[in-house]
Amino acid sequence: MRRWVFLLTFAFWMPAVHAGPGGDPVSAITAIYRTYQTTSDAAPDVGAVYSHRLQKLIDADRNNTPEGEVGKIDWDVFVDGQEWEIKDLNVTLVSEADDRAQVSARFNNFAEPKEILYDLVHEDGRWLVDDVQSTMKGGRWTMSKILTAAPDAFPDEDTKPVPGAAE
Repeated sequence: MRRWVFLLTFAFWMPAVHAGPGGDPVSAITAIYRTYQTTSDAAPDVGAVYSHRLQKLIDADRNNTPEGEVGKIDWDVFVDGQEWEIKDLNVTLVSEADDRAQVSARFNNFAEPKEILYDLVHEDGRWLVDDVQSTMKGGRWTMSKILTAAPDAFPDEDTKPVPGAAE
């Protein structure tokens, strides 16, 4: 009898482990927002959520930023702001193919509607964020383009120069 209880427990436990954070693209993004919804920390620890490619860009920005300065991104990309009060979160799968996926997160931050689009890659057995974009008209941006000083990093702000961009 104990053997059957063990086998049944094991059978139900295995899918739960696989469905944990990073088990699928939607779960990976939902886990990030769950951290924001359950902490009052000034900078929540979402863990290692970036792909190798995006983490290299983040590290390069950090290494090239003078001490005491903020860097090219001076807001929290996950909430598209400095502070947060996440309400009405809706995380949906936009597309998935092989080791790439795209997930949309729509929510209100202090009653302001936000839509963040995530490009994810499957690396090291997990879904990791490979790029982040705000898709709300009037405030669009793309994280990797900001970090590489691309001229179209902020497509709605034609006159705003990107720090570090060639003049």
